[in-house]
Amino acid sequence: QIGDYQYLDTYTSSGLTYNGIIGMDPTRLYNPNFSWEVNKKIEVALETGFFNDRIFLTTAWYKNRSSNQLVGIPLPATTGFSSISANLAATVQNSGLEFSLRTINFNGSNFKWTSNFNISIAQNKLISFPGLEGSTYSNQYIIGESTSIVKLYNYLGVNPQTGLYEVEDVNKDGMITSLDDKKTIADLTPKFFGGFENQLQYKNWQLDFLFQFVKQDNYQYSSYVQGGGFINQPSEMSNAWQHPGERTPFQMNSSGQNGDAVNAYFNYIDSNAGIVDGSYIRLKNIALTYNVPLSAIKGMNCKLLLQGQNLLTITSYNGDPEFKYTGYLPPLKIVTAGVQLTF
Repeated sequence: QIGDYQYLDTYTSSGLTYNGIIGMDPTRLYNPNFSWEVNKKIEVALETGFFNDRIFLTTAWYKNRSSNQLVGIPLPATTGFSSISANLAATVQNSGLEFSLRTINFNGSNFKWTSNFNISIAQNKLISFPGLEGSTYSNQYIIGESTSIVKLYNYLGVNPQTGLYEVEDVNKDGMITSLDDKKTIADLTPKFFGGFENQLQYKNWQLDFLFQFVKQDNYQYSSYVQGGGFINQPSEMSNAWQHPGERTPFQMNSSGQNGDAVNAYFNYIDSNAGIVDGSYIRLKNIALTYNVPLSAIKGMNCKLLLQGQNLLTITSYNGDPEFKYTGYLPPLKIVTAGVQLTF
């Protein structure tokens, strides 16, 4: 799914003329070593049913290894291209367990109740990457760790004398640099996730609802707006540092003219101070329907619908736990009512 002829050098008409001749612009570089990715997969699953399948359990284990990945490898600007489609000799492993359970709790003539529960435990690991230290990915990946890790500074708190955020100088050279001091690892891969769904029917009424749950670490959105400027600040910033010797969770307020405060702020948002527990349980969907009896009108059916999405979230996260990056809206609460007529 990367397009055709990605290994060829291709050109397009520039639309401009020189001495009456229309020129050509290069659009892709030639890569003679372009080849297929390699994927090796193994999966074992077991399905068991009890009491005429009123209790039905599915268990699956899988391990997938991908190598020779096709990626866009960054290039120097002098080449005229930002990247080239090529293969990496790295091997990435994805493995995990998946469980699903369906139960028919009641199955009477007037009342029926069915439940579905599922949970997935997934792990990701970089198995090998020859030449990683000398590649453009040396500061992004670590062999034996997940490909979803982020390298961060170790946050030490607000210096009570200077009023600035401080991070650990790992190599003790008196300078804070990304290459030498970002040694704290945070894995943002969800530890597990799943859902719990129920369907209840009583005569003409039906209620469906789905709870979604995720165990994960996440970026704390508020960490991006603390101490970086004088607008869009959370109310907690009223407790920012003001006097030497004061111990506060936030550094001094700044309009952006204090260079030391700005540098400290950017070190802060690149530290583990912004990584918090982003686990949650959310009522993802709920729907109530009623089939209106219309026996007097032959061939016509009427159904009344009331649906809701993202109506309830249980979490310790300050904000929406599905909201990770600035510039994007979190999932919205939506309530919908309707009438469905068929004839």
